[in-house]
Amino acid sequence: CSSDLTRTHLRYKMVTVTAANACLVTQIISMMLSTGMLFFPETMMDAYKGDIFSGDGKTLFIYMFGMMGVLLSHVAAVNATMRLPTAKKAARGVCCLGNAIAWGVFMFIDGQMTFNLRVPGIINDLPDAMPKDGMITNLVIFAIVIAVNYLGWKEAGSPMPKTANLVPSGVLATPLKLILVDGLFWGLFAFGAPAMMMEQYIPGVIGKTGKAQEMIWVQLERIGVNSLLSVMTTAMTLSAVPGDSDTNYRMTRSFLYRNFMLLGFMSRDNVIKNCTGWTMPLATTSVLQMFGITFFAASQLGALGVTIKKPKSA
Repeated sequence: CSSDLTRTHLRYKMVTVTAANACLVTQIISMMLSTGMLFFPETMMDAYKGDIFSGDGKTLFIYMFGMMGVLLSHVAAVNATMRLPTAKKAARGVCCLGNAIAWGVFMFIDGQMTFNLRVPGIINDLPDAMPKDGMITNLVIFAIVIAVNYLGWKEAGSPMPKTANLVPSGVLATPLKLILVDGLFWGLFAFGAPAMMMEQYIPGVIGKTGKAQEMIWVQLERIGVNSLLSVMTTAMTLSAVPGDSDTNYRMTRSFLYRNFMLLGFMSRDNVIKNCTGWTMPLATTSVLQMFGITFFAASQLGALGVTIKKPKSA
């Protein structure tokens, strides 16, 4: 009987998903998707058996695909730091909860499009360029991420965000507030007014994109949703340990990684303008906005007195 109990306990331990493992799975999947979108977009579309387009349509689609890749790299960065044993347990657990909710939202919006559920307020029609099988692959990936993060959240003790503390406080609160407000701005703009956003930033281009147009609108909608969900997950995670300097530091640093990638991404705009003839009237404004927030946050982060622990001698 004792032997049977021991074997049962060992089997249970083997299938237990910890919060750290859930963050690791989310990090790996996010980084894989990000790498494909940023550096191998045509290979990735081939894997999904989707079209890769041509001309202005191809250029703008790859641009939007890459933007989504940058945002997913931020998801990877957050989970990379929150999975470490030095991160606060409650913050890690709430991060898992935020992951489960965020990927659940993506599963919902992709699922209703895949199975033609016609939910108002979001894009309903599956683009001709994206086969249904490719979308089902996405849904399976999303389901895996949701499941492991739910289990990780439970393993961490099912911590909940403190709704009274969703606004950042303590060390680095000001740069975090600026970053989150900036994320809300871009998220609401991309999700709530995509046509206005497109016309203001690259006027006249969307009409030249041909078959790629449906996929471009889908990507822009998801860019907006991702930005909003990033704000939500960050606020939730920070609220689990209000004012905690370690968690504030981790989240600020993760956003800085993202912002430096975005600045590099935006530096290509001059090349794109010269090659395509597109006008980007708000390019300078966007760069100044991103640079200003990033410079301020990086300066605040760099001014902190951080001590690196010396490794134990052998």
